[in-house]
Amino acid sequence: MSFSLETLFSRKNINLIVGLITLLLFLWIVLFAIPSLFVNLFDTFLGNLILILFILFATIYDKNLGIGLAVVFIILWRFSHMSSEPFIL
Repeated sequence: MSFSLETLFSRKNINLIVGLITLLLFLWIVLFAIPSLFVNLFDTFLGNLILILFILFATIYDKNLGIGLAVVFIILWRFSHMSSEPFIL
């Protein structure tokens, strides 16, 4: 398997990277503008139900998409439940 800069910067990979960066910037803007949105999504029963249904419908459409969304939501859920206590030695 050869690896070169030409295959790394192919049209398909550039579109994938630009899409990923755009998604991350959009999530950052939403987190910055409306922080209570993620608190309500991950801390209430209805918010968790909406997320699970969203993952279920995405999985029906495409299994890889559903798995990817589940991983992203688990990571966001872990970030929303991080404690803000300072680290003391």
